[in-house]
Amino acid sequence: MHPVRLFILLFFAWQMLPAQSPDLNWFNDNIVKSEQLAGSQKLAAYAAAPTGNYDLKYHKCEWNINPDTLMISGNVVSKLLLTENANSIYFDAGASLTIDSVFVDDVAVTFLRDSNAVQILFASTIANGTFINTNVYYHGIPISSGFGSFVKGQNESGNVIWTLSEPYGASDWWPCKQTLNDKIDSIDIFIKTPAPFKAAAPGLLISTIIEGDDLIYHWKSNYPIVTYLVGIVVSTFELFEFYAPHKGDSVLFYNLVYPESFDAAVEGVNAIIPTFQLFSDIYGDYPFAEEKYGHMQFGWGGGMEHQTMSSVSNFGYELLVHEMAHQWFGDKITCANWSDIWLNEGFATYSTLLSYDFSEDPNNYYEAWLTQTKAKVVSKPDGSVYVYDTTLVSRIFDSRLSYYKGAWLLHMLRNQLGDEDFFSAIKNYITDPEFQYSFVTTNDLIEHLETAADTSLTEFFQDWFYGEGYPAYQLMWTQDAQLNLTIALNQTPSHESVDFFEMDVPIRLRNDIDSLDIILTHNRNGQLYTIPVPFEINEIILDPDLKLLHANDAVFRVNLIPDVVQLVVYPSPAQDEINIQLFELMPDDYRLTIYSGAGERMVETQFSGDASNALFTVDSKNWAPGIYVIVVKNGTTDVVKKIVVN
Repeated sequence: MHPVRLFILLFFAWQMLPAQSPDLNWFNDNIVKSEQLAGSQKLAAYAAAPTGNYDLKYHKCEWNINPDTLMISGNVVSKLLLTENANSIYFDAGASLTIDSVFVDDVAVTFLRDSNAVQILFASTIANGTFINTNVYYHGIPISSGFGSFVKGQNESGNVIWTLSEPYGASDWWPCKQTLNDKIDSIDIFIKTPAPFKAAAPGLLISTIIEGDDLIYHWKSNYPIVTYLVGIVVSTFELFEFYAPHKGDSVLFYNLVYPESFDAAVEGVNAIIPTFQLFSDIYGDYPFAEEKYGHMQFGWGGGMEHQTMSSVSNFGYELLVHEMAHQWFGDKITCANWSDIWLNEGFATYSTLLSYDFSEDPNNYYEAWLTQTKAKVVSKPDGSVYVYDTTLVSRIFDSRLSYYKGAWLLHMLRNQLGDEDFFSAIKNYITDPEFQYSFVTTNDLIEHLETAADTSLTEFFQDWFYGEGYPAYQLMWTQDAQLNLTIALNQTPSHESVDFFEMDVPIRLRNDIDSLDIILTHNRNGQLYTIPVPFEINEIILDPDLKLLHANDAVFRVNLIPDVVQLVVYPSPAQDEINIQLFELMPDDYRLTIYSGAGERMVETQFSGDASNALFTVDSKNWAPGIYVIVVKNGTTDVVKKIVVN
């Protein structure tokens, strides 16, 4: 189709396309689990070369690739600045690559080889602050580790060569510097391949040169790029391109797709144009507007956010939105260590929710997305967003923690801080001159959030980022004849790493006619709230709008008898602990005793009848299974409850 005609079609079509239903099982199985499995052996075996004595400035990559043959040959020119006196430098290079020759400033030099690197030896020591140029010639049949690294596959038109290097797969197929502290300032990529194959890569397509039966595709990017985001695909492609409106200008969308997927690609890419404009509004201008955004189809079971041109296996809405969001979070700014991978994946995942949240489509999947992702996060009682063990790919790219819990952390921050402060902080973070096109840590994000909201988030991140699990809330309520509502709100953390999640807890009071939303600031167990309500309540809904992570909650009404102490005991049956909530305490002295079924006194304590002593938590993990009796005595009056311990 002619580009101009296609542009007109697409420009009007995207405005009418509805959002697509989220399929989180597909997302989980095909984006995340594939990453875990494919990368596990590589990460366990990989040891980075000592590349810390230089700053990488430029690459010129010249590669010969024929999709009909699994191999690569060519050379990589590098310009770098020495950051200390040196008599050698290293590049990461996998054992399956044969290094043919190495040049430094056009002079052949000696090199040494080990399983993961090539050491380039200088004729003499070169001083700190010196620019040098290296040229490494090589060939080989790459062993595909990483998340695919260098793979020969097929589509309906023939063979395909594609790459996917995150986190350490780049060295499988080219000599490079695989770190999270040095971006390539600019890169030229020349791919020579037999006609009619086409080659896709980051940046802008500068030229296509015919050389006999071969074509040489020259791609160039002038934006800084981290090594793992350099991705290429060589295949039989069809092209569709257009310019998407972008803040009074336009950005080139350039898509190379399998012929059999062309119609699906046109529909899918057009569906994300409103989201592209949304992200440009809330996150700042598209980071690579001078070049392009687009997609190159490949044979892996998900997607990869290769800079300016994401690799995708299909054109489903959530996949495309996720990889596009990475252009801001992961590509423009990149996590400085794999422990902070949520800064890439959590943000890209939460961006999908924002695409639903801000959509005007009546068939909106905002609530469904929250419900499904929350269920995944709370399906286990443990797990932190912070990655303590970066030797396990399965942990770095854990869908439940790095993706979904990371997204929920952002969702809760947004609701705790409010939209104005939250989005102001995120935009300042992503556009901060110190970080843009560079590397970031969680502390960098926290600094911007705290500044925008003028608050401390130390406790929040200690609980939700470094800590594990989530709370289970227990809400007990009663309403008197004057319609005064009394609430006792407690929580039980699912993991011992967090003793208490200090949060604002939203609840909804309602009957068949009236409804009232209120916020309970929850700082400790045993906290009591008295609230005048203008109607009689028949139901309280905890977190009605899905703003918090929590599970296994209990909300129940207590019908109190005036001037009589009453007990609420939970959970029942109990296992590790028993919670005892007391109501209607008078300012007297009380004694609480727990007996086993055999009459053994398990616990005994005395207390006075004030609100701070309204809740007791008893450790029962070592108790024998059976029935236990709880007695509260005031003078000659006994209040008795039974509970089963499993």
